[in-house]
Amino acid sequence: MDDDKQASLLAASHVARSVEEDARAARREEMEHAKRAHDLNRQMSNLCRSAALDSANIAIKALLLINGGAVVALLAFVGAIESSDAGNTVQIDELVTPIFSFAFGVGCAAVTTVFAYLVNWMDVDITDSVKLTWEHPYVVDTRAATRLGYIRIAFHLLAFMAGLLAIVSFFRGIISVAEAISHVGL
Repeated sequence: MDDDKQASLLAASHVARSVEEDARAARREEMEHAKRAHDLNRQMSNLCRSAALDSANIAIKALLLINGGAVVALLAFVGAIESSDAGNTVQIDELVTPIFSFAFGVGCAAVTTVFAYLVNWMDVDITDSVKLTWEHPYVVDTRAATRLGYIRIAFHLLAFMAGLLAIVSFFRGIISVAEAISHVGL
């Protein structure tokens, strides 16, 4: 019987070691999944950041270009009127409002740039503030990441509103130019 007990203990010991080895193997596999999830999170974050930066830069440049170009064109138009024979007879005061609208649009585009920068900075801080774990879901938001997310939303909304104001200023400027030209009588 002692031999049977020893054989049973030896078999139980082998089973326990096998279970432990299986648990370790499962843990290693879970850690590999976690590493892949962490890497995918970082890659996605980098891709999103790059796309957001590219899009924001293009949009902001467009806002600056259309409003700034309109200011320059309108100032050149005023200069041409003043230097012509009609300069003494035409009231160009009507063109002040459109110039102001376009200049305000340039200012709003510059403010949009600042808020876009802050949004991008928040993205970096949020990504750096998450907790990376070795168990599913592998990437967990922290209180700091959640708080930064709310701040990011506020900056994003402010950037959007400033950009929208730049667009509205552009169209307001176009309408005022049309009205001014009809009042000036050119």
